[in-house]
Amino acid sequence: MALITKHKLPVWVMEPLRGGKLATLPDKYAERLRALRPEESIPAWAFRFLQSVPPVTVVLSGMSNIEQLSENIKTCSESHPLSKNEVVTLLDIADEMSKEKAVPCTACRYCTTKCRQELDIPKLIALYNEEKFTGGGFIAPMVLGSLPKFKRPTACIGCRACEKVCPQGIKIADIMADFASSVSVW
Repeated sequence: MALITKHKLPVWVMEPLRGGKLATLPDKYAERLRALRPEESIPAWAFRFLQSVPPVTVVLSGMSNIEQLSENIKTCSESHPLSKNEVVTLLDIADEMSKEKAVPCTACRYCTTKCRQELDIPKLIALYNEEKFTGGGFIAPMVLGSLPKFKRPTACIGCRACEKVCPQGIKIADIMADFASSVSVW
């Protein structure tokens, strides 16, 4: 324990661009960022955000070509953390983007008290949101693959008892059915 308290451990962040999904943004969001930092590329914003989080010391980002490698080297060779105003703007954009695609689950867990299959519905909806927001990827299939079959969305029997207590009015059975049919489990 003494080693942990005496030495600063690195905090690693992987996939700052969400597998390339955040490398380009819809114009309405990109314009807001360009108004604040016209010289920055959209991918650079992810790295600048991480430069604004003091515990982050290592960033692991995949690249597909030499141009991306060159841009990342250029971006990371200088530290230009975001201002408070820029962080607020970036978080507002992230919130707006999430609301466009995400199911508005607040994880109140009322649904879990009625689920006959004892599914962790908020966790499954969070994974569903991850899958929908990123347009696919490895996180949801990997996590679902680590769950026993009786805890996956395929285990939902569609009884809708959970929906009767959901304060958000979420059509949970429909989401579980969509999730089960759209994700290939690893």
